[in-house]
Amino acid sequence: MSGFNMDAIIFNIQNLKVLSEFFASSWYIFVPFSVFVLLFPNLVEVITLIAIGLIVGYGYISPSVLSFLERYLPQFSNSLESNFQIYSLIVSVVFAVIFYSLYKSLIFVGSFIISFLVGNFLLKSFLTSYLTFQWYIYLVFGLLVGLIGGFYAVKNSSKFIGLIATAMSSFILVSIGMFFFDKYVFNLNNTLFAWATFVLSLLLFFFRIAKLWGVKSNGKN
Repeated sequence: MSGFNMDAIIFNIQNLKVLSEFFASSWYIFVPFSVFVLLFPNLVEVITLIAIGLIVGYGYISPSVLSFLERYLPQFSNSLESNFQIYSLIVSVVFAVIFYSLYKSLIFVGSFIISFLVGNFLLKSFLTSYLTFQWYIYLVFGLLVGLIGGFYAVKNSSKFIGLIATAMSSFILVSIGMFFFDKYVFNLNNTLFAWATFVLSLLLFFFRIAKLWGVKSNGKN
């Protein structure tokens, strides 16, 4: 985990190879949860929320906390690195419980923040190569996307959680698949790897959503 740059992963799509390598290194954790969430995103909102909490806790919170400890408490982080799996599972469970406990009261704030970050991530990743924006453009765009996401989430919390769960699980599964393809079949440069992962994730996401909506429409008819 040494040198694991979380900021670069979050805000730069060119570093998806690094993130996919992390997912693949613990595929036995990410694949079962991601497959379950992808197949049953709206089965039970509680289960979906806990599963999302576990995935985020294991894939983001744990390495972020460890990176912080490596910087400020290196002696303490060394003992955690030697027991990283146990440490990550404990952090994941704790975060999942906290995430679910705060969900009902913080649904708008959480959805606003996620939508704000995703909106700016997409704007920065795909448009800054062609256009130059001032900082307030990012702020205004992020606020608009955040408000839309926040209000939508409050009105349709179960559906919103299902969409986020489906998008997250699609991205993780495709990232793991692309990592093994890149490693054992054909080596791709960072840009091609990132675009292939992004496009395939979108295809899987929309395919699953279409299936879900199709089943619900047939049920109503």
